[in-house]
Amino acid sequence: MAGLTDRASVIFVTGRLAAPSLEEVTGALRQNGSGISASVLRLPISVAALMTPEWALGQIIRMRQEDCPALRDRPDRIVMPGRVTGSFRDMEEALGVSVTRGPYDLWDIPEWLGLDRGPDAYDTGEAGSSGGSFRIIAEITDAWRMTPDDIVSAAEGFRENGADMVDLGGNPLTGVPGVEEKLSALKRRGFLVSVDTFHRDTILRAADSGADMILSVNSSNMDLLGLVGKMCRFVVVPDYEGDESGYTASLEANVREAERMGADVIADPILRPPLLGFVRSLCGFYEYRSLHPDAPMLIGAGNATELLEADSSGVNALLAACIQELRIEYVLTTEVARWARGAVRELRAARGIMETASRRGTPPKRISQALRELKGPPPRYGEKQLREMQSEISDLNWRIFVTEDAVCAFNRDRFLCGGDIAEIYAGMGLTDPGHSFYAGCELQKAAIALRLGRNYVQDDELSWGVLP
Repeated sequence: MAGLTDRASVIFVTGRLAAPSLEEVTGALRQNGSGISASVLRLPISVAALMTPEWALGQIIRMRQEDCPALRDRPDRIVMPGRVTGSFRDMEEALGVSVTRGPYDLWDIPEWLGLDRGPDAYDTGEAGSSGGSFRIIAEITDAWRMTPDDIVSAAEGFRENGADMVDLGGNPLTGVPGVEEKLSALKRRGFLVSVDTFHRDTILRAADSGADMILSVNSSNMDLLGLVGKMCRFVVVPDYEGDESGYTASLEANVREAERMGADVIADPILRPPLLGFVRSLCGFYEYRSLHPDAPMLIGAGNATELLEADSSGVNALLAACIQELRIEYVLTTEVARWARGAVRELRAARGIMETASRRGTPPKRISQALRELKGPPPRYGEKQLREMQSEISDLNWRIFVTEDAVCAFNRDRFLCGGDIAEIYAGMGLTDPGHSFYAGCELQKAAIALRLGRNYVQDDELSWGVLP
């Protein structure tokens, strides 16, 4: 939350049901040396989200006139519940205090205050974009057989998800037929474009048609640089013959030759698949960076994400940490395997996380939950807290929560708790079709959250990090 300094005084407004939990959160703020003086103002309403700014203003004025201790000194800011809608302008004018809407979930207040993570919301797309520590190149792997319109559509999707450049994948035998027209369609829409091919004719035509980068060059096609070597950047790779030591040596030789021919070179030592030289290839990246501290480098993430059948978010997070340490400028990624879908979004989030951690000099922890797609934040309440909450309820509306080991549903008269949502649903005794449908949907979401050991908030969609 912008605008707060050390020793700032903040009043958090809430209702009766949320007050105990909010007291717990603000108490922790006071104890952890945050420098923020936080207090809770409980208004006479059960559900905080149901208050309006106008009603809240009337209550605050009345309480101030009654000499409420929390309002004796003017705070630096008043924070309203995150689900309260409407303008706070009248409140600010009447009270002479800045009024802000807080987060939806009160347990997110420390993060919202910037105490657990930096102010940049990488998981909402506000940072880690173009110009970050590395650039994300999204490969359109079937570009060689797609129409220009289809390529543009795919490229727009990648750009929306965070790609800085798109790559036209080529066929080993035919290259990228119609590469001039495809490049032109993308360039008209402002894309940076690379072309991924060893096909000689495609390289010549792509360079001549305005490609920004060509992947790839080694000794087998190095002579082409004499014709187009100064038209764009070229990714230089090792030759594919010989043992591992020869593999590294050939990259050095190829880079030297390409630079001698005047080419603008980016080196790619080639990331090998897991169990097929993966660790040794990472060592190759380290060795090249050690020898060439300022040389531009590229890494192809697909050999790890596509050839390891595991959800790619964790793989991309670890790769991004390696990339940050190695100061690699370009990352080529693909989204062919189903478990690698969303790799561009994941790399974008991972880039922001690693940038923040690197700047702080800390491990990449407690910065963003964007890559915790399944193992998200844990349940926030225990059964004891929920039973205390029930004691404040005077209506028959059902509240549904998840604890560490159970789904709980309660209203004024009943408290149902357990792992079998069918039993809980039956115990609710619902007869209205609409209410029954609603309760069934919410209980199913709660059951999913319980299975995954993650938090659930009634009426909210389950959060899946960067997953759409």
